[in-house]
Amino acid sequence: MNLFHALDPTHVTYLLVFGAGAVGGLLGLMAFGFVGRPAETRRREAASDGRQAARDARLEALTETMPGVPYEFRVGPDGEQSIAFIGDGATELLGLAPESDGFYERFVEHIPESHRGAFLRSVEEAVTTRSRWRQEVPFDRPDGERIWLLGSAEPDPQEKGALFRGLLLNITERIDEERRREQVIRRVTDAIVEVDAEWCFTLVNDQAEALYGMKEEHLLGRTLWDVSLRTKGTRFEEEYRRVMRSREPVRFEEHFERMGAWFDIQIYPNPDGGLAFYFDDVTERKEREEQLREREELLRSITENVSEGIYRSTSEEGIVYANSAFVEMFGYESRDELRAADPSTFYADPAEREALYRQEDEQGGLDRVEVQFQQNDGSTFTGLLSTQQVDAPDGNQVYNDGAVTEITQRKRQEQMLKSRRRKIEALYRATSGLLSVENRDAVPGRIAEVLQEVFGFPLRHIGLVEGEMLVPKKTVGEDLSRMPEPKAQPLSEDLVATRAIQAGEAVVVESTGGLENDLDYGTLSTLAGIPIGGHGAVVVGKEAGTFDALDLRLLEVLEGYATLVLGRLEREERLVQAREEAEEAAQLKSAMLANMSHEVRTPLMSMIGSADLLREDLEEAGLEGEPADMAEQIFRSGQRLRETLDSVLELSRLESGAYTLDDDSAYLDVVVREVAQELNLRAHEKEIRLEVGSPGASVEAGLDETAVRRIVRNLVENAIKFTPEGGEVQVRVEPEDEETALLAVEDTGVGIAEEAREDIFDAFKQESEGLDREYEGSGLGLSIVDRLTTMLGGTIEVESEKGVGTRFAVRLPR
Repeated sequence: MNLFHALDPTHVTYLLVFGAGAVGGLLGLMAFGFVGRPAETRRREAASDGRQAARDARLEALTETMPGVPYEFRVGPDGEQSIAFIGDGATELLGLAPESDGFYERFVEHIPESHRGAFLRSVEEAVTTRSRWRQEVPFDRPDGERIWLLGSAEPDPQEKGALFRGLLLNITERIDEERRREQVIRRVTDAIVEVDAEWCFTLVNDQAEALYGMKEEHLLGRTLWDVSLRTKGTRFEEEYRRVMRSREPVRFEEHFERMGAWFDIQIYPNPDGGLAFYFDDVTERKEREEQLREREELLRSITENVSEGIYRSTSEEGIVYANSAFVEMFGYESRDELRAADPSTFYADPAEREALYRQEDEQGGLDRVEVQFQQNDGSTFTGLLSTQQVDAPDGNQVYNDGAVTEITQRKRQEQMLKSRRRKIEALYRATSGLLSVENRDAVPGRIAEVLQEVFGFPLRHIGLVEGEMLVPKKTVGEDLSRMPEPKAQPLSEDLVATRAIQAGEAVVVESTGGLENDLDYGTLSTLAGIPIGGHGAVVVGKEAGTFDALDLRLLEVLEGYATLVLGRLEREERLVQAREEAEEAAQLKSAMLANMSHEVRTPLMSMIGSADLLREDLEEAGLEGEPADMAEQIFRSGQRLRETLDSVLELSRLESGAYTLDDDSAYLDVVVREVAQELNLRAHEKEIRLEVGSPGASVEAGLDETAVRRIVRNLVENAIKFTPEGGEVQVRVEPEDEETALLAVEDTGVGIAEEAREDIFDAFKQESEGLDREYEGSGLGLSIVDRLTTMLGGTIEVESEKGVGTRFAVRLPR
């Protein structure tokens, strides 16, 4: 049968329309084993009829433009069956020549076994039911290439037999694309949604299901606006509709109030007139960006208020940020002017800049490297440069952050004052701390506190001598990978501590290998031993480097105080033992006080002098605040301690009989007025009224003026001390008779309890005692008054009422 005779224009048109709508296919009708006849045979059968030939030619030309291979399958009334292709496309598509014998079997053999059964069943069903046939099937060409085919065919109801006309399409690209797309959709972490031109959901991946809180089957067919009511009137609706109208993709970030999350949203137009949405949750990134922004704002605010020059640079852009101090430090008018400058001009020596770059790359940064910089006008200055490399949040950029500290004369002066203040503070702490120690075992702890605060050596060790052994008392090791185990050692052992004790001065060992002992010093390399007299030694050490001479000198000063304290404690211990064994306790105590006072007075005067010098330096430098207050406090505390020591020395002279009196005449009324005038300022500061009674005439006596002045001063000072603000102190001297003069000092102070009156003239005694006593003082004033009065041949009486006041009456011979 001639194929062209079987196809009229109506059938061709239908075939083209039908074929154009198919997405690929296969010859399902070949399942019955009918062979196809080549197009050349069909042309020969049509040649006899010119009109039919022209019609066939037009059809032939039309089929050449079709995307698939059209075919016809017929089963006649007499059972004759045939299949034919229009054109030569079958051979090109399948790689098989459409020969009559065994074509169908060969075709089926090239269908993978996994799809072969479904293919055969679909063909059988279409022929049996005379219904439309459509099937997608893979096909392995003889050259090994696998393609996908879509076969479709429609039965002709007007034919008495079975006649199918159909189209065979190659859909390999579409199948591959769908598979790739499906894999991407299921693999990506983004939520993906597609809607058609009517805004109905056509695709929802797993992540989108979680986003909407609904399964895909519940979303498909519903409109976007039904599901996302809250997007109405928001930017989401505006962007969605804009892409639908313009068919141009868009990308934006927006916050979902319902979920409290940020999303990066991409919208693309689909070929079918709908849209594809991609939602990426970027909440964590937005939060990091916000934290980074706040942090950068804080850092920027901080850097703008510091004196150091702060900058940020990159290898490509150079300096991208500099604070005001940095711009001013290099002599530029603005940041823009500085950024426009060549960074090499910031260095006095360009070669130094290159060396610093290499060092920075090797070490990952610089730490306070001294650099000679150059300002915009060509002048130079020295600065300390510190840098570090910082990764940008996105990981795509490396910043070089740096700080420059300018070293000027002012800085050097501040460093000098700071260093001197630190030395004085160390001495002050050592004096105030060590002098208050009550027992020998507490001394190492006090020394360790000063060592930690001032020096910070990795190893700090204090050992004391006990018999023939050096016993460790306090050992601290910080940042040491290994530290020697402290244990008692004979004084004969070759140790840096025993060397120092034997030498009586600081000893430095540059290498622990030079010590002839079996100790394991771990990673320690350098040691220094400082003797505490013959009482023990302090050892400091570090893993590398040498000791600064100033540090060693300060250590010697500190241990000098420790020597005094340990000596005092040992003498006190001996005195206590002697007092328990003999009745000469008072003499031993006096000797101890005199000895201690002389030993402490020398370093104390050095401290007072240093404090006074520091006060002058601070005043000349115009510096106020904490440094000036501290220097003043050190000076006043030293003065008060000196006065105490003077009293101790005076008392010891009185008790030892070394105090001598001058018997020249003295005018007692003049002495009283002069002392009152000297103490008036102190009384005024406490708002106390100090009054001096007039005797009416001069009161002359053959007494030691110095002793009398000391008696008057101690009594008036005592009255001012124990009289609260707003009180009154009265002093008067008068002849009681021809042989006696009366000195009376009366106050409105706190008074003295009756049980405490009999002890007030004892040395170091006060009514309130201990660390929590209300009034400061050594408790020696009244003891000195009593002894001087006795030496002058006079008497002293006291009258007092608690909370009312006290009256001292001293009667002296004339």
